[in-house]
Amino acid sequence: KFGSICSLNWALGFALAEMGTADADLAYLKKENVYAHLGKVIDRVVAEKPKDACGLVEVLSTFVKEQAILAKVPDGATLQSEEIATRVKALKQLDQAPTEEGAPIQVCTIPDFTEDAEMLSWAGVGLGEAESFQVMCSLRNLAAKEKDGLNKLRFWGKVLGTEADYYVAEAQRDGGGDEPDPDADQPGQGANQFTYYVTNDLAGEWRKLPDIKPNQIVAARAIKRLLTGNAGSKVITHPFFDGKEEVYLRAQIARIAADTVLCPKGFLKKEDEESPVEQNEEFVCPPSSDLQKKEAWIHMQPHLLLSGRTVHPEIPEGDTPEEIEMAAKMREEQAADPVPQIIRGLHEDNLQWSIKQAGDPTMYRSVPDPAAPLRSSAVVYVRSLSWPGAVCAIRNGQFVNIYVGYGLGAVSSNFFPMAPPDVQDEPEDPGEVEEPQGSLEEPPAPED
Repeated sequence: KFGSICSLNWALGFALAEMGTADADLAYLKKENVYAHLGKVIDRVVAEKPKDACGLVEVLSTFVKEQAILAKVPDGATLQSEEIATRVKALKQLDQAPTEEGAPIQVCTIPDFTEDAEMLSWAGVGLGEAESFQVMCSLRNLAAKEKDGLNKLRFWGKVLGTEADYYVAEAQRDGGGDEPDPDADQPGQGANQFTYYVTNDLAGEWRKLPDIKPNQIVAARAIKRLLTGNAGSKVITHPFFDGKEEVYLRAQIARIAADTVLCPKGFLKKEDEESPVEQNEEFVCPPSSDLQKKEAWIHMQPHLLLSGRTVHPEIPEGDTPEEIEMAAKMREEQAADPVPQIIRGLHEDNLQWSIKQAGDPTMYRSVPDPAAPLRSSAVVYVRSLSWPGAVCAIRNGQFVNIYVGYGLGAVSSNFFPMAPPDVQDEPEDPGEVEEPQGSLEEPPAPED
């Protein structure tokens, strides 16, 4: 090192003496790092002693500059270690039970998704043990944050995106909250029967999706687009979609839930046409052999009509020709798209399904009691072929619905987007015509 410094001082001192450089010029060279750079170049020449040192000065100068730039950039391993430390810290906070003033917070009902994930693994769908545990912890934290008015919370599924994925949670509320939109179904009814939350990171914050409107569902049916993972981004597509990606995601969730959320037949009951649908407390799950038929399964959510609603609006009455024509048109539309029953079987919904069984179907009793119910380790799962990624699995009366996919429906043929309207033709050229000229009129004779 001492030799390098001596060589630098001798070489630069000799050069500056030959040039007659003043102290002010030397200070300028040091300020602009030229003095230090030349010293490093000379050090490389002395250390390596190349044959053509004069011809390699430019190369060595460039090499010295690149080394200086790389030295300023943090090491990739250091950045990776910092990211890992930040991630570990966030996961530790995720694992902690939410508390308020030192006492644990009482939250709403949350199904144990880790048990559901084990059953779904037999159906070939799921997130893995570690991610399933993170989902359970994240749902618990969401329930603690949104504890007011929340009755039940479950993991709806995972919608894959091009840049990030959406984890979706489905919540059932008492009511209240934001002021309802007059153009949408009331909260707790129709397509807005449940409230949905999404997040890209289970250790991060959840984002509440807005209530969906019928015209937004109709617009979502006309397009086919992959999600990006950015809920606030614009949906650039044709035909035009009026709304951000969160609105399009909410419309796809409504469509998927209406067609794929299932339960065994008899789990729900309805006394008459006017009474609401409720859970049958006396339900007994049939054996796995009977569950392998479409007739053994029913839908749990109402069907979405072509208008984007679950029920038709009332037909207004009037005496004017316009009102009579409007009422006749509404009757025609309602007759072409009748409202099916909420409790409807898979054999009558015109959708494609695949029902299979996995595991040991041997029947046994968990306790040595002849009155104990028979059980089996078999898992019967229903997979939607119309919405790839939607699965319902059941074992010993416990069933779960989940969706893991891109949020797109299956099509039998290639999808072609709607073409823009034709460009209008140019008007016909009338050709050359004679310019109409006015006729010369004789001035009136002066009166005497």
